[in-house]
Amino acid sequence: MGNQDEYLRNFTVLLTEKGVVPLTDPLQISVYNELCSGSKRPSDIAASLGIPSSSLHFVLDKMTESGVIIRFKPDADKKSVYYSNLALKIAGSKQPDEGAEEQCRETFTDPSRYYSGMSSVANMLDCYAAEIGLSLDQLRAKYARELADSLKIDIGAGSLEDSILKIKESFARITGFKFSIFALNPLTLVFEGDRVMSSKMDMLTEFVCRAVENATGKTYAVSSTEEFSSGETSRFKVVYDRVDKRPEPYINMSLHQSAEVDRFLMVDLDGSVGLITSPVQIDIVDAVYERPLCITDIVNKVEAPRSTVTSNILRMVEDGVITVFYSESGTAYYGMSCSILMKKSRPINRDSSEIHDIMSGVRSKENAFMEGYLLYLLSSLKGLGFDTDYMMVVLGAKYMRVAGNDGPRNFDVFFGKMSDIAKAIGLSLNVVSIYPLTIGITSDDPESEMSPAMTFVKGMAHQGLEMASNGIFVRVSEDTPADRKVSFKEIYPALSMTPMEGVAVEGLPDASTSKSKKKRTSSVKTALLNRSVKEGNRPTRTVRYITGFVMVAFFAAILVFGFSGGDNQDTYADQLTVNLAEGCDGVLFYDETGDEIQMPLVVDRQQTVEFTMTFTGEPFDIGVVDNGMAYPLDMYLSEEDGTFTMTIDENITFQPITLLDLPDDENLSYSLYTFGSSVSDSYAYSFNGYIPADQYAEVVGGLWVTAGTVVSVTASDGMYIDTGSQEFLFDRIVCGVDEVTDLSSADLPRDYVNVHLEGGFEADGWFATGVLRVTEDSTVSLRFVSTNGPVSISMVTLGGQETSLVLQPMDRSVTFDIGDEDVVISYRHVGIY
Repeated sequence: MGNQDEYLRNFTVLLTEKGVVPLTDPLQISVYNELCSGSKRPSDIAASLGIPSSSLHFVLDKMTESGVIIRFKPDADKKSVYYSNLALKIAGSKQPDEGAEEQCRETFTDPSRYYSGMSSVANMLDCYAAEIGLSLDQLRAKYARELADSLKIDIGAGSLEDSILKIKESFARITGFKFSIFALNPLTLVFEGDRVMSSKMDMLTEFVCRAVENATGKTYAVSSTEEFSSGETSRFKVVYDRVDKRPEPYINMSLHQSAEVDRFLMVDLDGSVGLITSPVQIDIVDAVYERPLCITDIVNKVEAPRSTVTSNILRMVEDGVITVFYSESGTAYYGMSCSILMKKSRPINRDSSEIHDIMSGVRSKENAFMEGYLLYLLSSLKGLGFDTDYMMVVLGAKYMRVAGNDGPRNFDVFFGKMSDIAKAIGLSLNVVSIYPLTIGITSDDPESEMSPAMTFVKGMAHQGLEMASNGIFVRVSEDTPADRKVSFKEIYPALSMTPMEGVAVEGLPDASTSKSKKKRTSSVKTALLNRSVKEGNRPTRTVRYITGFVMVAFFAAILVFGFSGGDNQDTYADQLTVNLAEGCDGVLFYDETGDEIQMPLVVDRQQTVEFTMTFTGEPFDIGVVDNGMAYPLDMYLSEEDGTFTMTIDENITFQPITLLDLPDDENLSYSLYTFGSSVSDSYAYSFNGYIPADQYAEVVGGLWVTAGTVVSVTASDGMYIDTGSQEFLFDRIVCGVDEVTDLSSADLPRDYVNVHLEGGFEADGWFATGVLRVTEDSTVSLRFVSTNGPVSISMVTLGGQETSLVLQPMDRSVTFDIGDEDVVISYRHVGIY
């Protein structure tokens, strides 16, 4: 954010005896973090941080005065002074987790893949926080501890040997994950679950620590964690050691809280969490949150001098908090460009009854761990004086942006997607009226807490409507005890991101006339210019607009409850990137003037790009991947002048492509899907979106594929896929493009048996699950790949005879003899018990 980028993006929010306070000074944050390990003298703090003691004393005095730290003398007879923390961390900024952006995209694309109901919304929030760098670690740990405390009576007191078994049972019931006991001294547990478990390990291990402490009276802490994950399965070996209990800072919450609350906003700025603490800027955000306003309307709402409002707006435009719209007459309007996550606006509420009710609900419900986390987080933040409805609106809008990227862009499609996710979280949607468009939201269980889910759906509906029409809408809610109606009653007048030619915009000077860059810009145009060259060149939302023509078309379309979707823009992502994938070395692009185009290229949505292409080495085919298919770049080539012309409506990446030559075998059918990144064998096998080869070739002009293309091969009835194996008779195989050419079909023999596999295995290197056909009277060797954890594997015949199989420790293979009857191969997790 300009010169204050580090200042606003590096912050910590603390709970003190005087209330909730934000720390935005990097030095104060460093001092607080340093004291988290225990009390220290000023000289020790200065030496650790590498700053002069003279500079530190002023900071320590200021933090003591604000109630963040406390000064004390352990020994009254000595002069040594110590400082310790007197505040608990609520939230803060951090570096986004590695791979968080990709995981967040996958989660919002398929939110019901690992969770259902409100748990899926909780998982979306968890991934979104990791993506933007929002740290909620202390609240996460506090939730785990309080959940363990709520089970204290259920688990009871006893020795570690007895208690860990009860904890294990409660853990599996509440979280849906498992742990096995590897050792008792030191306590070593092996946690196992699906892929998303890895992002919840901090809460899961804290839950076990607290539960063990409650049951045994002994305090444990995690000393080491070792990951053994594989594919879709997460597995962690966690070692706990005995430690001395370290009390948290005591905060006297009985002290009088001032009615004057330090207001601040936590926002998503260009994909990173940030903090806004200026009272004037907060008032400006409040003024334009629902709709863009001109400067006069903002001044009237903020009740501040026009010069103060103008200077702050210019700063906010440059920082990306506010975006600029222009009317047809040239008037500038200012609207939101960032997303508000939460707003601190109220004193602390000490009523803990809602938290108690949440814990009771989680304790009595299976697999309610993540749902409880969401409700606990929202309730805790509300009790601390935060408005958290903003966060649920942002989650709903983000889901709709991701879900609405594929397929036609009309409200019928969007409403169908909204109805599906609403049903999953216990709500029903219906259209109450067409104009004004009003959507009714009803809870399937009127007795349940529906507020967070309803707010999530409101965000979805608003975003979907704007995506379908390119309009700007005002949302109005009408509440009843059991249902809520969301009306969109206003389409904003025609606005554009560019002033009409020849129209003076409020007499502001052109940015090109500015002699030098100043810290505070003197015009909206200069602020936008500085914004556009921001370090990192991150694509940002610039403007949402609806022209007079679109308004007319929209009114006509809404009468039949449908919106045309051919060239619609994503209202929250007006800039896109064009990039090159690995393997495209030696490819050069030139624009129409002959200048080389540097990648990545940032363009406006719906911008038409013209370019030519050359190779410094041997030429090869290049294409783009969209909706599971690879399109050759030649589809965009003009034969007249050799120029490629593309209209960019989404982020694209050019990558090498090749033509696939499938075996000509009438007994084998092929389907393809080109993934954007590598996927596990188990995911590829269970994926149900493969496209038949003939349809694929018809759309893209041939079987163009990339290294990420996966082929699903299926044998017709009475046939099997011949891989050269002597034992296995595959009816379906999923493989890469370099493996499919060696496959053929063969007649299925009569003497075969079915092996029912519970879990994932490899048979001669091919992934298999479900039913695997094997020749009779043969010796079969399978490699177990479902998990790396300790398991036992057994074989059960149809007659009920069970045989334990030996799992080889090195390659995790099992070998067994097959007779003339079907068998079931199953596994179970094992530990000490």
